[in-house]
This record gives sequence, structure tokens and C-alpha cells, in this order.
Amino acid sequence: MATVITFKKSSTQNDTPSVSDLSLGELAVNTYHGRFYTEKNDGSAAIVEVGSVPASLTINDAITFPTADGSANQILKTDGSGALSWSDSSGSTDANLKSYTYSITSTTTGITGNDDDGQALDYVVGKELVFLNGVLLQDGSVDYATPSTSTITLQANAESGDVVVVRTPDNDTKTICGNSALTTTNADQTVLSIPYASAKGVKISLSATHASAGTHSCEVLLSTDGSNAYISQYADVITNSSLFTLSTTISGSNILLRATPANTSTTFNYCYNRLPGAADATVAFTATTSDQLLAKHSVSYKGIKYILNATHASAGNHSCEVLLSTDGGNSYYSQYGDVFTNAALFTLNTDISNSEQRLLVTPANTNTTVTYIATKIGDS
Repeated sequence: MATVITFKKSSTQNDTPSVSDLSLGELAVNTYHGRFYTEKNDGSAAIVEVGSVPASLTINDAITFPTADGSANQILKTDGSGALSWSDSSGSTDANLKSYTYSITSTTTGITGNDDDGQALDYVVGKELVFLNGVLLQDGSVDYATPSTSTITLQANAESGDVVVVRTPDNDTKTICGNSALTTTNADQTVLSIPYASAKGVKISLSATHASAGTHSCEVLLSTDGSNAYISQYADVITNSSLFTLSTTISGSNILLRATPANTSTTFNYCYNRLPGAADATVAFTATTSDQLLAKHSVSYKGIKYILNATHASAGNHSCEVLLSTDGGNSYYSQYGDVFTNAALFTLNTDISNSEQRLLVTPANTNTTVTYIATKIGDS
């Protein structure tokens, strides 16, 4: 007859042995949960749990997981000291997130450059989510630092076989400003290089200064179909004489704004947003019917400025700016700065209806999507 080996046991829910209940190396079982316990001693005796259904989970005596499930859509977050807890996602509330995935092949702390899919890292500082092997890291130099929009610096080494994922809002809301000093009058020098992977257009406010020749400011819209770049320059204001001419081109995965200065030692200052960007609304037009409603606002506003970006799967992109004005009974508009990759995708109109000033669109093609940003002037 086989010998039956039994252990100290309890059938009471949540009952666990104490150090005084077990000898070193002895096992005990809780038959209610199916959990085994034993005593360990690394200079201090303690009871540890072994088994497939643990009441708590600690890995390498360093990372401790929570003992209960979180709420729907919560994520695991580290406190930087090994304790994981469920947390609401605070990095971004934008459901449309862009992801960068880096499969680590050697020891490193720097996450930058192209990811596994060839995307160059470009995120919104303060709105990023960084995961190491699926665990959300804590920002503010606890688990990682954000020295620039193109680099994540881990506080501890990522090792070969690790996977780092960076998530950031896909519709990039940030305004980026900078400057570029051009010392010569060579033609087509690069003032600004912008990744266009997530942008159908770029809106730039540009101002050039020269110590003796004065200033020259203008607005610029760039657009690209991925192979060619297009430019619209407008609203130029000049204190003396023109300080530059502009052009654009594609270089790798970037769209370039280029300048030919009229004088040596000219400094270009700029601020830009990628379009569609943080849209107030996106409207899909399935027909080419005339004067379809794109947007409407109360006639209490004395003026409204729109930045429009239209896209079509085969016909390309079309961006422009629009200013609306009203006397309360009639509506007026000015359309300017148009730039398109192939042909115009729409015509515009405006009217007043039910005390609302409306911006109307007639698409050139079916299935055209128009995104807009609206700035309201003179809210009364």
C-alpha cells in the first residue's frame, strides 16, 4: 500500500501559518484556497507562499503586484520603488494615441530615433506614456526623464530583450517655436525641418530680422502628398524691403521650409503647428452637394478665424485660412493662403441662419474629410 504524505493544513478561508507553526523546510497547506506555505530564513525567519494561486505576488523581492483588480481601463503604475498599483491614465486623455515600439537589443538608457516601424520618436512632453515590458513608468525623473520631444532617458538600464513603448496624442496640439540663423545668402537654406508622418499640412508664423535691413514677417502653409511639397506664403509685412524668398521640399521623412536670404546674417524666428492638429471638429462629406454645413457659431462673435485642412484618399490635401465677419444680418468671408497637393478640394460660402453665422463647403469630390480649428473674436 502506498504511503500517504500529509502536511499541516487548514480549511479556514484566509488562514495562514505563523513562524511558530512550522519548522524550517516544513510545508503547510490551506485547503480552502489550495495554497502552500513554507518557512524561509535569510537571517530572519518568515512565512512565504508557494503555489499557482498566490494571495500576493512579488518578483525577485523587488516588484510587488496589487492583490486586487483595478477599474476598467486602468493601468499598472510603478512608484519607482518596486510597488505596482492600478492607476487612471494621467499622461493623456486623448483616445487617439500614436505608439512607438522599441525592441531593445543592447543595454541602454536612451530611447530615441526610429522605432521598430521606422517612425522617428516625436512626442508631447507631459502627455507621454512610457511602458517597459508592459509596465507604465513614472515620469519626473523617477523612472525616466524627458530631455526633448525626441528622446526618453530611462533612469535604469533597459536590457536586450526588453520592449519600450512610448504613446503620445496622435493629433499633436503643441506649438513649436525656434529660430535659425543664416550667415550667407546661399539659395534654399533649411530654416525648419518637420516630420510629416502624422501631418497633412503645417502652419508657420515666420519673422526674419537683420541688424540694418529691418524685419520681414509672413504666414506660411506647407502641404505634402508624401512625394512632393507645396507652399503658400501670404500676409507679408516688411519694414524696409523683402528679406527672403521661400521654398519647400521633401527630405527623407521630413518636409523642409527653405529660405534664400537677401542679406548675410539674417535670423529667422518661427512658430508652427502641424495640421490637422487639435481639431475643433472633423466633418466627413460623402456627397458633392453645394453649400453643406461645416461649422456654425453665434452672430454674437464679431469675427471668426478658421484654419481648414481637407483630405481625400486619392485627390490629396487642401489647406487654407478663412476669416468670417458679420453685421448680425449678413455674413462675409475672406479665404487666403490656399495650398493643395493636386487641385482644390472645395469651395466655400457663408450665410446667417437662426442667429448663427455658418461656414459652408462644396466638396470637389465625394468622401472628403474637412478638419477645422476655429478662433472666436469678440465674444459678447
